[in-house]
Amino acid sequence: MLVRSRVRAAFFPGAAALCILASTLVAGAALLRPNGIDHRVDALSDAMLLARPAAALVDAARQAAAVRLEHWLLPGLLVSILAQVAGLAYFWRSGAAARVRDRLRRIVRAEFAVRLLFGAALGLVARISGLIPEFYLYRIERLWGLSDQLAHAWGAQWLLNTVVTMAATGIVVAIVLWLVDRTHQWYIYTAFAIVAVSVGLLYVNPLVIAPRAERFQSLPAATARIAAALEARAHVHAPVVMQVREHPHQDAAYVLGFGPSTRIAVGDALIAVSGAREIGFDIANELGYVAMHLAWRVALADAFFLIIGAAVAVTIADRIGFRRDDDAVSRLALVGALLGAVYLVVLPIDNAMLQRMSLSADRYAVALTGDRAAAVRSIVRDTDQRMREVCPDVLARLFMEDTASPAERIAAINGVPSSCP
Repeated sequence: MLVRSRVRAAFFPGAAALCILASTLVAGAALLRPNGIDHRVDALSDAMLLARPAAALVDAARQAAAVRLEHWLLPGLLVSILAQVAGLAYFWRSGAAARVRDRLRRIVRAEFAVRLLFGAALGLVARISGLIPEFYLYRIERLWGLSDQLAHAWGAQWLLNTVVTMAATGIVVAIVLWLVDRTHQWYIYTAFAIVAVSVGLLYVNPLVIAPRAERFQSLPAATARIAAALEARAHVHAPVVMQVREHPHQDAAYVLGFGPSTRIAVGDALIAVSGAREIGFDIANELGYVAMHLAWRVALADAFFLIIGAAVAVTIADRIGFRRDDDAVSRLALVGALLGAVYLVVLPIDNAMLQRMSLSADRYAVALTGDRAAAVRSIVRDTDQRMREVCPDVLARLFMEDTASPAERIAAINGVPSSCP
């Protein structure tokens, strides 16, 4: 599904890396598909899929590794957010923000340009602050076989993301402060702009952005027939394309765009390893996101969370006393730090919403296909390949999981209680 570009990767001392590597030797995912994991899932009978709990269907060794993986990833994720909060807070508290502002004003005459460049500096500070935990997260996923990206490619991607972040932050800062200068209702215009940008990016992504970042091809004839039959049955038109990956070792199916721009992307690995029934469920599941307009709702919810978060951050910042060298520009570093802190509160709420949506999409797909066994097989395969915990703990559900747990999904499909504590 859509979303969010959620945070990855980071640097870690050599001793820890050796420990990580040792713990993953028994659980590294093979790059080639189908692999041993796929063959094991293929061997599960329909009767087993419909009668056994999720914990008995997934691979035990990979579940043990998934528990260890969560214990490495969750602290890294939280530290990556907190590091950016701390970096921006220190940038303001140390007076560095005021010094950068003053230097920019000596070099650049136009105040709009000063604000744009200062906003870009804030983006750079945040990105550099989060570099080490992000690289750590990347190395964890790389060592666990969940990422095929080489270090130099990760570095290039990090630089590109940093440039985009700097540009976006600079533009937002300059425009918002321009509105503040001209109207007391600046917050209304800003809120409308946030909604417009969120929805606009969602709409143009499959038309402009995604095709430049990913390789898409037409579906194989057999898969195209499955997709067409499901679309006709659902009375939903959403072109389905195949995403081609250089090292396709993980399944993928997600929705891009909304309305006329809607596309459903299905990974070539999923098509290569799954039977027709399983592919049917995966496509039907994404058709559920389209039919229930879930992508649109996610975009609006994210915009709402951003608006509320910004309002809370500005309100708290206004109640922190000004220093002698402060002004509205330099204090944006403080606002950014507070916004990051608010994000830690909003993230569990956002994830809970997405988890409920995933259960709704499952119900839709099962009703459309009438094939509960294929649904369970798809979830088991995805759980094993992505090394997801069947029953993640509370913190993982709050901060890491944007779909319901495999145990919850399988229990809901089979109409039995979840075996999770």
